[in-house]
Amino acid sequence: MQRHPISRSTVSTAILVLCAGVSLGCTDDGEPDSLCEPGSTDCLLSHTLFVAHEGLLSSYDIATGEERPGSVSGISAPVDLQALEDGSLIVNLTGTNEVLVANGFTMLEVARHPSSGDSGRRPVHGYVTPEYGGKQYWVTMNDGEQGDPETNSALFLDITEGSATRFEVAGEVGLGVGHHKASFSGTQERVVISNIADCDDVLSVYDYSDIEDIELLATFTGEDAGFDAEDPGEGEFDPSFCDPTYERGLPPAPHGCATSHASGKAYCSVTSSGDIVAVDIDASEPTFTRIATSGSGGGFTFAHPGGRYIYMQQESPREGDGGEPCQIGQLAVIDSTKDEVVAELPLFYRGPDCTDELAGTDAESANPGHSHFAHHGTLLYIPISGGFNQSDARVDQLVVVDTSDPADPEQLESLEVGVHTGHSASALSGDERSLFVVNTVDGTVSQIDAESRSVVKTFTVSANPKVVATFGTIEGPSEVTGPVH
Repeated sequence: MQRHPISRSTVSTAILVLCAGVSLGCTDDGEPDSLCEPGSTDCLLSHTLFVAHEGLLSSYDIATGEERPGSVSGISAPVDLQALEDGSLIVNLTGTNEVLVANGFTMLEVARHPSSGDSGRRPVHGYVTPEYGGKQYWVTMNDGEQGDPETNSALFLDITEGSATRFEVAGEVGLGVGHHKASFSGTQERVVISNIADCDDVLSVYDYSDIEDIELLATFTGEDAGFDAEDPGEGEFDPSFCDPTYERGLPPAPHGCATSHASGKAYCSVTSSGDIVAVDIDASEPTFTRIATSGSGGGFTFAHPGGRYIYMQQESPREGDGGEPCQIGQLAVIDSTKDEVVAELPLFYRGPDCTDELAGTDAESANPGHSHFAHHGTLLYIPISGGFNQSDARVDQLVVVDTSDPADPEQLESLEVGVHTGHSASALSGDERSLFVVNTVDGTVSQIDAESRSVVKTFTVSANPKVVATFGTIEGPSEVTGPVH
C-alpha cells in the first residue's frame, strides 16, 4: 500500500512530541495550525480515529482517547468512511444521497456532491481505484430505490492528488439492480461490479479508461449462474428459478468480490448457491467460471496478502442449518492458481471450542462481517455482525483466525468487544498494529492490538457511531478498499 510521503526520517522528534500532544496539524515550529492542508510537508497529524456518527463526523486522538476540536455536521446514514493518503476523508451519506469530503487535519468540510449526476440514489459502498496513468478515483455505488432500476449507478469522483479537478465528479455509469460490490483489475482500468437483485445482470465488467464514456465489456447473467429453471407458477417455489422477489425462486445474490494478484482474476461470491465466480477481468473478452463450495450466504470476499488465496465468508453451514452448536458460518479458501476450493473452515462465535447453543439468544443471527489481515498477514480478524434487518440482535465477539498457512487456516479464541447490532463496521490502522471496531449499542469503539490479540482501549464516542477510519502522518490511512496489492 502506498503511504503518505512524510516518513519518520523526515520529521524531527521534537515536532512529533508537540504534535502528539495536541493532535492537530502543526507548523515547523510545532505550533497547531488550523489552516493545514492535507499533503502539506509542513503539516503533521498524530494518529487519529475518525468516527462518522448519525449527524456528526468527529475525531479522537488515539494516544489519549480525547476528542479533538471540530466536527462536520449534516451526516446522514454514513457508510464506508475512508481516509486517503494525504489525510482527506470521504464518506457516502445514504440518507441525503451525497458524497462528503472533509479535511482530516482541520475537520472542515471540503466538498459535498450529490451521489449521482443523473438518477442514482442511496450511495452505500465506496472504493478507491488503483492508480493508473497518474489517475485515481473514489467510486460510489448507488444501490437504488426499490422498484426503480434507473436509480442504480456508480459515480466516479476524481481524488488524484494535485489534480485541478480533485474532488469533482469525473464520470458515472448505470448498473444492474440492487446492492453493489466491486473489485478492480491489477493491470488496467477495469472493474467488475455485482448486482444483488438482478437476474439479467449479476456481474458486469466495465472499462473506465475513458472516464466520460465508461464501456460495458461483459455480463454474467442469472442463467449463467445456474438459475435457469422455468417459472414454477404462482404459489410454487423452485430455488433454481431466478426470482429477485424470493417468492417463486431465488436470485443469485452476489455479495462480495476480490482480485488475486497471482492469477489476475477477480473472484465474486454468489450467495444463494454458494458458488464463487472467477472473472478473467483482463481478457480481451472477459470470461466467468463458476467454482462450487459446500456453503452459502454471506459472501464477503477478500484476498490473502500473499495474493494466491481468496477467502470467502459464508453464513451457512451454521447452527440449525447443517452446522454445529455455536457455529456462525464458514470460511472457504480458493487457490487462485488452480481455481479450486482447498479448505472450508467452520467458524464458531466464541472460538473453536465453543459448544454453546445460540438459538434463543440475542446472538442467534450472528454472522461474519468485514474482515482484516494483520500482523504480516498471519492473523485474520473477523468482526461479527447481527442478522440483516434484525434490530434485536446483539453481538460482542471478534473472531480471530491464524492464516500463517493461508491454505489451511485455523480459528483461535475469539475476543470480546463492545455490544453492537447489524453490520459490524471496523478499520485497520495503516501500520496494521491496531484494529478499531464500532460498538453501535454501547456507543463505543474498541481498539485491538493486532499482534497480542487483546483489547487495549475503549473509546467513548458520541451516540449512534456508524463507521470509522484512521490516519496519522506516520501511520498513513487505515486500510484502503479497492486497490489490488
